[in-house]
Amino acid sequence: MRRLLLVVMLMLLGGVGVIALIETDPGYVLVSYGNYTLETSLWVGLVLLFLFYLLLYTLWRLLSRFLATRGLVADWMSQRAYSRMLARCQMQLDAGDTQKVIDTLEDLGRLHAQELRLLARARDGQGDWQEVLGLMPQLRKQRVFGEPALDAFQQRAYLGLLAETDSLKETWAGFPAAQKQNPRLVEDYGRRLLESGDALEAEKVLTRAIKRAWDGGLVAQYGRISGRDPARRMKQAENWLKQHPDDASLMLCLGRLSLHNNLWGQARDYFEASHRLSPNPEACAELARLLFSLGERELSAQYYREGLLLRESNLPELPQPKSERVGSLQAG
Repeated sequence: MRRLLLVVMLMLLGGVGVIALIETDPGYVLVSYGNYTLETSLWVGLVLLFLFYLLLYTLWRLLSRFLATRGLVADWMSQRAYSRMLARCQMQLDAGDTQKVIDTLEDLGRLHAQELRLLARARDGQGDWQEVLGLMPQLRKQRVFGEPALDAFQQRAYLGLLAETDSLKETWAGFPAAQKQNPRLVEDYGRRLLESGDALEAEKVLTRAIKRAWDGGLVAQYGRISGRDPARRMKQAENWLKQHPDDASLMLCLGRLSLHNNLWGQARDYFEASHRLSPNPEACAELARLLFSLGERELSAQYYREGLLLRESNLPELPQPKSERVGSLQAG
């Protein structure tokens, strides 16, 4: 309150002083332009000058707001065009027009997360595996996908390279060290080596990978190796059995290796053990094939049926005819 009174008193004193100064010497201002002149007191001139300044300042603020509004409108229109472009790319991607998506996005220059996601999916859809791998640093940096999805995306690209190459070993040699330890890539590489007839290299690759990190898929692939010295491979797998006595994939592997060594009864035991530990289509198929060769046709057919049902595990629940009725229809 005291501060307010002090301010009021100072303003009053200032006003009195100004009035006294005006009365003592009002001064004058003369403005001449051509045939026109304007004369007024200094103090009125100062007031007019201040009012002119306020007018200019107000006009400047209005102009700034107008320009800013136009900028916002332009940004809004640009954002709408951008959204339409993304929606169009998504529709083209869903329709399989991947090249149109690629052409549109690559014209943009620097890409953000949304565009990168669309471009990566388009490249993946075309099978441009090198291009997909080239996008990986940006995809990781901008966190376009979650880590599990990104790892699966990258793995699919490397699998695609293995599937399309004409120089299998050279392509594998060019993979990063971390990818050469990926069990699914090693399994696929081993399978392709076997298909190309290079069983010796497949055995080296699979054995090394299994010793580094136990993996059921790699072990099952090891059981597919054929060729020279099946007894040595059998011994290797039996050594693994000491540390992994209840592994269904190893039992399947041992069953196949037993067949390579002409040990029919032992092969059956191993296949049945694999089936008991983890019923799966492969174990059922191997059992069915072996039992058929041994003359046990009815039991073989049962395993074939079971394997088929396991492979088609997503069949819907549907009503089925009674077995007696089926028999009567067949008899009729």
